[in-house]
Amino acid sequence: MRSTFKTIVFTSLALSLATGGAFAAGLHESHQYASDDHDYAGPQMSVQAVPAQAKPAMVPKAHLDRVLASLRSAERNIRQEETMHRLSASAARKLEGEASGIRHRAVSVASAHKGAIPNATFQSLKSDIRKLDRNIVRMS
Repeated sequence: MRSTFKTIVFTSLALSLATGGAFAAGLHESHQYASDDHDYAGPQMSVQAVPAQAKPAMVPKAHLDRVLASLRSAERNIRQEETMHRLSASAARKLEGEASGIRHRAVSVASAHKGAIPNATFQSLKSDIRKLDRNIVRMS
């Protein structure tokens, strides 16, 4: 038992040190001084301006945010209808499964396209959400 306890302690210590080191390395910033900085007394370094990268015209997560907000609203309606006993438990589970499927599809498409959802897929997802909303009303 003592050996198991020691192993657990040393393993957790090693993992916490490794995690802390990785976290600290990610936060490290290097500071560079410009050649026209007169307050700096050390050796002069020349810093070249790095051109800014062009940003895409479309906000990458706007479509994903809209889809997820619509799904949260639909799930809230499902829970409300179930609480008011207008929707059976089995119907609620079925509708929640549909919402989960739509969410999974939206997130997987967004991850494949660096956070953005193409317009055609966005229209398809909106159509699926409207169908889900109609099913909520129909089943209640």
